[in-house]
Amino acid sequence: MIRQRLEIKLGQKMVMTPQLQQAIHLLMLAKLDLREEILQETQTNPLLELEEEGDWEDSVPESSIDHLPADSENRETVPEEETNPDPLMSWDYSLHEDMDDSGLYQEERSIREDPESDFSYEKVLAAPTTLEDHLIWQISFREMSPVEKELAHFLIGNINEDGYLAVSEEEIPESLRTDPEMFPRVLSWIQECDPPGVGARNLRECLMIQARMLHLEKTVVWSVLESQLDEFMEMKYKGIARALSVSVEDIQEAGKIIRKLEPKPGRPYFRDMAMPISPDVRFYDAGHGEIRVGLNEEGVPRLRIQSAYKSLLKTMEKKDKTREYIEEKLRSAMWFMKSIEQRKKTILRVAEAILRHQEDFFRRGPLGLKPLVLKTIAQDLGLHESTISRVTNQKYAETPFGIVELKFFFSGGLPSQSGSEHSSVSVREKIRDMVHGESKSAPLTDQEIMNRLGKEGIVIARRTVAKYRMELDIPPVNKRKQERAV
Repeated sequence: MIRQRLEIKLGQKMVMTPQLQQAIHLLMLAKLDLREEILQETQTNPLLELEEEGDWEDSVPESSIDHLPADSENRETVPEEETNPDPLMSWDYSLHEDMDDSGLYQEERSIREDPESDFSYEKVLAAPTTLEDHLIWQISFREMSPVEKELAHFLIGNINEDGYLAVSEEEIPESLRTDPEMFPRVLSWIQECDPPGVGARNLRECLMIQARMLHLEKTVVWSVLESQLDEFMEMKYKGIARALSVSVEDIQEAGKIIRKLEPKPGRPYFRDMAMPISPDVRFYDAGHGEIRVGLNEEGVPRLRIQSAYKSLLKTMEKKDKTREYIEEKLRSAMWFMKSIEQRKKTILRVAEAILRHQEDFFRRGPLGLKPLVLKTIAQDLGLHESTISRVTNQKYAETPFGIVELKFFFSGGLPSQSGSEHSSVSVREKIRDMVHGESKSAPLTDQEIMNRLGKEGIVIARRTVAKYRMELDIPPVNKRKQERAV
């Protein structure tokens, strides 16, 4: 006889709410995209308005969201022991921490670049990052065999403007198809990169990659994407609900999350490349030899709740339909504002951690840059590597040596004879300096550059010297000799 038992298990689970999805989305945005998002939000939410500069006293304090009525529409019915605080409250660190950076720039004394410096990174306009550059940078931190690396670069080179892989497995050169398991393995590494969804072969795979990154595998969202995406795009909610044995309301809630996924993950990288870049943070001289970092909020509109609606709420009955609408919009407005504040905090925390690890750069320039990987900063701050990747991508810093992308501070290392490591960026700069000071009649060969670096304790192969030289747009020795002979 089969015995049936009912077991009740208590536990905690992370539910990816639309609010948390929105917070992660805002963190990924470049500054210009954030501005557009804010302006768009003011058009869709009547409770939000832009603050006039110097008129910030009417902003709704963060803590006021705690006094809003519960959102019964989105509330999940779970045992009391299993109830979790809203995931956004514990996302990376508390959203209720005070954000007091109003005096951050009051005593700022900007450090300007040395006019004699030969540092040739863009000093006024940072060179924009292409999607290909961003992917190659990320994949370079993974240990790969030479053939895996070659395949990774081939696949990345065949990702189109929308972020999709535009080549089939059959079109891969035979020299890169020696191992049948290598293609799916290398492709999965690329699909783990930022932006989420990149390297997908179709829309379904693109959205499912993003859903997997958000840990939505055991949700209605995943089921819809896996088997009902075509029906979802045709808005056949009742049929989907029957097929998945869930309610129409469940499908509608899943739809809120699905619509926030990015169907074209490569889109942000193909904007007007001539547009000036405004830094997100500034590293500055605080006096007495101390370097500090602060946020640069220029160009980012500030928001507040329209006071008329706050007054209106006080006079309305609790069960009034209009009141329910205003409360829903107020919750949405508060979450949006809190997500922006969270974005600021996270960027600043990462920038402060970069300063702790790369302080020599801000004093000596690129020669002072140390090897640094995302994992180090992630461990320092108790965040996930993917969060650090989102923060450093398309976020820029003003430094004594020009404007650079935050991910500029991350690079692999080359071993030294003493056992320490040299940043690949600082080694490139040494090569640049050597070529700049070489004899015009007898320019240095790659072998001679390698030997000179070896005398400085840097262990490097000649082919690596050649690679770095080409990345610096320095011609080979015979071309340099010919150019100077003219």
